Amino acid sequence: MARARDRSAGGPKSTQRRKAAAGTKKAARAPKAAAARKRAGTGIFQRVHAWVAKIPRGRVATYGQLSELLDGRLTPVGIGWALRAADAGLPWHRVVNARGGISTDGETPGRQRALLLAEGVHFLADGRIDLERHRWLPRIVRRRGL
Repeated sequence: MARARDRSAGGPKSTQRRKAAAGTKKAARAPKAAAARKRAGTGIFQRVHAWVAKIPRGRVATYGQLSELLDGRLTPVGIGWALRAADAGLPWHRVVNARGGISTDGETPGRQRALLLAEGVHFLADGRIDLERHRWLPRIVRRRGL
């Protein structure tokens, strides 16, 4: 009858196996992290970021407006997620809700309002932005056949 090996005895082979297994786990995590970074910078999120980068100072766009510019490929909520995944240099503060209100006050109270005020955006007495005055209307050129 063969004797069972004592695996708790830290012989050289068991140490090598543990190191190899640890290396495999790290290698398995690396592609997932790289894929997450890649997703944030490509595809539909990248298109959202490109549109937001075009919004000039002193103007705002709504989440729904950006959704329409993307032909509805993302819902307004999806636009919000795309902005969350953006780099620090993107002017995320120029995107507001459909009523001209600020939707980020729960997370960073007053920050978006302060950034918009610094750009010359005026607020109405009820705290909303006057969209008639400050809404960004991009010039869209559509190609035939698309």
